[in-house]
Amino acid sequence: MESEYPTYSRLNRYQKKRKNTRWLLFFAIAGFALAVCLVVVLALSGSNEEAALRDPDVTTEDSDTESPAEDEGDHGEQNLDTSDQLSDEDEEPDLEQPVEQDPDDFVLETVASSDENVMYAYTSTWEPIPTVQEEPHEMTWEQSSVDWKEMMKAAELATGVNVDEMYYLWVSGNGPQSVIATFSNSAMDEHFRVYITWVEGQGWRPDQVDILYEHDQMHRFQPSSSEE
Repeated sequence: MESEYPTYSRLNRYQKKRKNTRWLLFFAIAGFALAVCLVVVLALSGSNEEAALRDPDVTTEDSDTESPAEDEGDHGEQNLDTSDQLSDEDEEPDLEQPVEQDPDDFVLETVASSDENVMYAYTSTWEPIPTVQEEPHEMTWEQSSVDWKEMMKAAELATGVNVDEMYYLWVSGNGPQSVIATFSNSAMDEHFRVYITWVEGQGWRPDQVDILYEHDQMHRFQPSSSEE
């Protein structure tokens, strides 16, 4: 009887130890299974997120979102075309605005002269200087007046000498609506006599230019004997 007790005690301890081992093994398997399930769930969640990111609907939404910008770009090009059209319209010449004439644009034709002081004379198809004056025209000798400035523009057109470079300018009447302007250039080596006529409703027009050997009105600028 004494010998059986230790055997029974060892058996009980073995069975108890084995039972504990089974429980540990069960918990280990259960924990492993739970971990596997958790990994699978996380993997599926990640796949769903990737699928959501790769969903074509998102790209479509981006395309739809970007399409107004593309439309704006098209409208921008249309606006540029419109502005170009407006610029072209703005650049169209005003039919009412006179085109400035260039002395070099005219072909000169020599004319005969019996004046011994005339080296040679010429004329051309000059147009009247466009005027802002109204009819009836009243000729004035005021050098600050519009009439005088338009008159001098006609002399400049016929000779190519700038108004500011007309030296010893002398203007005399040559009839009701005509004048003669005599002057020298700034170098004092050319002398001009210009016949200018007022064209009703149009302005002053140069008719003829005489190139003189000498300025025949220079004595007008000499002091008189009474002033001496």
